[in-house]
Amino acid sequence: MFRPDGSRLLPHECPMADVLRTGVSVREQEVHIERPDGSCGIALVDIEAVKDGDGNIVGAVNCFQDITERKRIEAQIVNLAREAEHRTKNILSTVLATVRLSHSDTVDDLKQLIEGRIDALAKVHALFVQSRWAGAELRNLVSQELSAYSDETEARVRIDGPAVMLEPYSAQAIAITLHELATNAAKYGSLSAAAGRVEIAWSHTADGRLSLRWIELGGPTVTPPTHRGFGTRIMENILAGQLKGEVR
Repeated sequence: MFRPDGSRLLPHECPMADVLRTGVSVREQEVHIERPDGSCGIALVDIEAVKDGDGNIVGAVNCFQDITERKRIEAQIVNLAREAEHRTKNILSTVLATVRLSHSDTVDDLKQLIEGRIDALAKVHALFVQSRWAGAELRNLVSQELSAYSDETEARVRIDGPAVMLEPYSAQAIAITLHELATNAAKYGSLSAAAGRVEIAWSHTADGRLSLRWIELGGPTVTPPTHRGFGTRIMENILAGQLKGEVR
C-alpha cells in the first residue's frame, strides 16, 4: 500500500492496523495499491472492527472499492479543463489581435474584414477537431483557404510541400496569414485577373524552421506600395510577434 503522495504504507501503518489498535472505524479512506502482478490501483477502504461480547477487538472487516478508473477519468477531466482554458486564451488573444489591427473606411467594410478573419480561425478549428487537437496539416490549411479560388478546369492554385503537422497555436497564425494573402490576391493581386494564378510552397530550412512561400503570377502590374497595409501589419504581428518568425 501507498499513500496518495506516493510514500509507502508499512503494514503497521495501514488502515487495518489502525482499526485493530483503536477500534475506530475507517470510512472511504483512499489508498494506492500495488497488485501482485505489479500493476497499480486506487481503492477506497471501509473498515469496521469486530468485537466479542466483552467489547474486545477480535478482528476487523475490510471492504475495498476499486476507484482506479474513476480517478483516471477525474484526472482526465481536470487536464481537459486546463487544456480548454489554455486553448480558449490562445484563440481569444488571436481574435483580439485581429480585431485591433483591422481597419476600414466604413463600418460595413470593417465588419466584413473581421468576419473573414474569424471565419479563417473557425475553419482551422474544424481541422483541430478532426485531429483531436493534435493540430492541423499545412496542406489542408492551404487547400481549405484557397478552395474558393480553385477551378477544376483551370489550375489557378498550385500547392507544393512536404507533410507538416502544425501545432494549434502555429496553425491559427498560419490560417490568418493565408487568409490575408488570399484576400489581398483576390482584391488586388493575381486572383483578381482572369489569367492569374497563385503558387504556395513550403520547405524546412537547414536549421529546422519552416519556410512558406506565396508566389503570384499573371496578375496586374506590380508597383511599390506607398504605405504598409493592415494585412501586412497583422501578418507581422502574428508571425513575427507571436511565433518569432520573419515576414518578407
